[in-house]
Amino acid sequence: MKYTEEMILQSESGYCMPFEEQQGKDVELSLGYGEQTDPATGEKFFHHGIDFNVRCYTLSALASGIVSGVGNDSGHGICQTIRYGEYEVTYGNLSNVFAQFGQRVKAGQTVALSGDKLHIAVRFKGEELNPLEFLTMLYGNIQAMRQAGGHETDYFSGLELKTDYEHDKREIEELMLRFLPHYMEDLRHGTYTLPRNTEQSLRHIFTVGAMKEYFYENMPSMANPLGLGHKALPLACKVQNLLIADFLHYLALRHDVYLSTADGDVKKKLHDEALTYNGVIDPLAELDIDIQSFDIPRLVTVYPDRAGVRWWTKAWFNNREEGETSVEIEREQAIRFMQDNIEKDAWLEEFFPRQMEVYHNAIEQTKEQLLKQINI
Repeated sequence: MKYTEEMILQSESGYCMPFEEQQGKDVELSLGYGEQTDPATGEKFFHHGIDFNVRCYTLSALASGIVSGVGNDSGHGICQTIRYGEYEVTYGNLSNVFAQFGQRVKAGQTVALSGDKLHIAVRFKGEELNPLEFLTMLYGNIQAMRQAGGHETDYFSGLELKTDYEHDKREIEELMLRFLPHYMEDLRHGTYTLPRNTEQSLRHIFTVGAMKEYFYENMPSMANPLGLGHKALPLACKVQNLLIADFLHYLALRHDVYLSTADGDVKKKLHDEALTYNGVIDPLAELDIDIQSFDIPRLVTVYPDRAGVRWWTKAWFNNREEGETSVEIEREQAIRFMQDNIEKDAWLEEFFPRQMEVYHNAIEQTKEQLLKQINI
């Protein structure tokens, strides 16, 4: 089939290749499209797709689309088909599927996990295409968008989205490749639930994000429905920290797996939590204790004026909607804060000392209340 202008793939969310090559590893095309020879029997056969030697790779949606099929094929095992306009792209030989039938997807969204290899087949208006030619066109679209300054699937391009787990990043990524399907499955079936404090923290972050107009900084799109921009970077970092922490919590509780850098105290803490999680009775569970003040939510951020000359910091305590009065700060201080070089509580102690005194008093009062009720 010859490519024509009508065959150019249109996508509101941009474009993405099926998978990202891992550093230091070249991906091998193990079987091409068209007439092939079986190495074992010498017989010729027609291969209706291409195969890559990519074991347990996360697979992405190529553009804006909708999952049009998920099933099990005798030749290619678990398969997933996604419709992108007039195109239908099938991933085969999968070990897990994260986007189900009828679900809308966007470029760069993780949709599946490959098994020992990956089979890709492509059709346009029902007619079979050579997937390599299609992927070449897709790559050309990506390059054209970059040259034209079009939006990419990374909405924080040019800024590093750093988390508290940078030192263990490689190990965490490897654990996710192995355990993420189990984590998602257990969440889906309710055999593992998000800890209450994590859920509350996520709700609080998004509530404050909406109040502070972090959302819709850019024009919303299929790929970026909240219109996130650079201003939302601190929010994105906090969310990522919470989600990674919960994934590590799940590994410890359900699989007795820990980061290699975790010391004995961390492992003991998680082990004790596992006992409680698995049904051991909490001896304090029946005590009538109001510990709401023991963990007062505190949020703090910095922001510039419209000219980017003067900088300010603002804080919220205990979900107080209007927050505290803003305090003007030096630009260098703001930069240190945004680069996560200052602890949140240390920052709050410096600029909001009166509010922090109330916070510490609340903790002490709760501790006293707790100790009295258990007669210590």
